[in-house]
Amino acid sequence: MKKIQQDSVDLAFQMGAARNVVVIKRSLKEWYFTFEADDPVTKKTETFALLTQRGQLRLWADPRVLFAFLEERFNVKDGTFLLQEETTNETSTPPSSR
Repeated sequence: MKKIQQDSVDLAFQMGAARNVVVIKRSLKEWYFTFEADDPVTKKTETFALLTQRGQLRLWADPRVLFAFLEERFNVKDGTFLLQEETTNETSTPPSSR
């Protein structure tokens, strides 16, 4: 999973390149999302996640706020949920959805 800044995430959604949005429960109060897009350099499909301004994985404590963010900012209407808590660190690749 590659972590990218907000402006790159915005661009991926604006261009329609973002697909397969997955909301992941990392722990009880840690939720994040990933999406797939073709890497502009390699042209291979990659999984991306949003970074904070400090370079950390952007997490939400309340999944309702995360869903509101996805809908309001990117007009995401559907996706996949992974509700099992992760047992590995945030650098691991989340399971792909089907």
